[in-house]
Amino acid sequence: MRPAVSFARRALLVLVGAPALLAGSAGLGFVPRAEAEAAAAKAPAALSMKAFELTTFDGARHRAKLGRLRVPEDRARAESPTITIAFVRLEATTAKPGPPIVFLAGGPGVPGTFLGRVPAFYALFERLRGLGDVILLDQRGTGISEPTLQCVSEASLPGNAFETEDKLAIALGGVVRVCAKMVRADGHAPEAYQTNASADDLEDLRVALGADRLRLLATDYGTELALAAVRRHGDRIDRIVLAGTRGPDRVWKFPSALGLHLKRIGRLVASDPRYANDLPDLDATVRRILDTLAWHAMSVEVTDAKTKKKVRLRVGPVGLQAALQSDISDGVAASLVPAMVLSLARGDSLLFARRIERLYDELGSGVSVMAVATDCASGGSPERIASAEEDGRTALLGGVGNLFLGPAFCDLVGNPDLGAATRAPLSSETPALFLTGANDGIAPFDQTEEVRRGFPQGIHLLVENGWHETLPAAAVQDAVVAFFQGENVRGRRLSLEPTRFLSVEEAKAAATKSLK
Repeated sequence: MRPAVSFARRALLVLVGAPALLAGSAGLGFVPRAEAEAAAAKAPAALSMKAFELTTFDGARHRAKLGRLRVPEDRARAESPTITIAFVRLEATTAKPGPPIVFLAGGPGVPGTFLGRVPAFYALFERLRGLGDVILLDQRGTGISEPTLQCVSEASLPGNAFETEDKLAIALGGVVRVCAKMVRADGHAPEAYQTNASADDLEDLRVALGADRLRLLATDYGTELALAAVRRHGDRIDRIVLAGTRGPDRVWKFPSALGLHLKRIGRLVASDPRYANDLPDLDATVRRILDTLAWHAMSVEVTDAKTKKKVRLRVGPVGLQAALQSDISDGVAASLVPAMVLSLARGDSLLFARRIERLYDELGSGVSVMAVATDCASGGSPERIASAEEDGRTALLGGVGNLFLGPAFCDLVGNPDLGAATRAPLSSETPALFLTGANDGIAPFDQTEEVRRGFPQGIHLLVENGWHETLPAAAVQDAVVAFFQGENVRGRRLSLEPTRFLSVEEAKAAATKSLK
């Protein structure tokens, strides 16, 4: 996959599904309630639009419109404060546009307008303009929507945060606690930022745009939102495309499934001539390293991005587990995994130290309260939670992927569980295209098939050599455009170039270059 794919992927994930991302990005700071309501009050109507220029990360400028829609924060409360949902509208280039195509980004917590600036994503949106308006939506609590529940942390993580899961939970729990208090002090309710509310925002947007129906294009968490929109407003959804599907009751992850995915990656590594002799069993090597770290935590020197000073971290198994859970479903990040593991097994910690440094800076930068609240609200069935917790106690990669879903975090945002009905299997006649990367350990093919079976008009395409994020690939974009045009894409073969694993020397050269 191309560098642009990696850039977007790093925005989506710090841990697998972790909400600490983009906290320091320009335009993504916390917006106080007074400012949000003042801005909304100036708007002459619930929907306002103005000319806007979207600048992609390659420097290209694109004419667009910036829209803002005022909606209740909590539709169940008569005196609910008003919040603003922002979006960028790329107007149709056809004389006969179909229903607007709304892009729903993942995370949760990633703004659609941010991914719209990634050239590989924008290339798809530009093509879709030939079918209708394209709406890059910043879901409630994200991006330039107001308030933005993206909280910047001033304090650095403690030096022992990566020693154990418990210490990491305590460190990150402190950040969430402070941020949640800020949101409440400003008069907003974190528990109002959840998938059902965002699905209702989509319906309000449809009405405000004067559209009879919407088409939805979603990736990662955005697929869960798209499915909720089908569940709640299915008669107003024309068709949907879901890439990397997170279906009902799939927020809580089974760590052993990621362990199996690591074994699959290991087989790919073992087939690489450069690693066949030195790393024939990735899984076994990781297991030995984790055992060593459990017996004796490693001391790692990193540079704190906040203070620009060197700090010493004590890193136990959770540090490697967190890094691997994040990296093994991202093609670019996964290309570095064999080099990091092999060098670490040889007693060379340089690559591992650089990975822990990124993790330390990313997790310490702050959190998206919206992301924590949204995942907690989606919750899990008692049976799935119990199984996932038990699994995490024995799985090779531990339970760090479910860290933000425990009571210690969910209680801080009001523990807004949406209930069993939102996690029930979904059946719909809505035409749907499901896209799954063959190397996707977050939303694997079999898991997506469970959702697809509820869509009689659903089509499921496997992207050979693809990872969790497939939309930036040209072949995938061809299928998306064809599906939205009404073509039958069933049976279409999608194949990307295989991932090339970097040698230890190449990985070290890249790490050294990034420090300059």
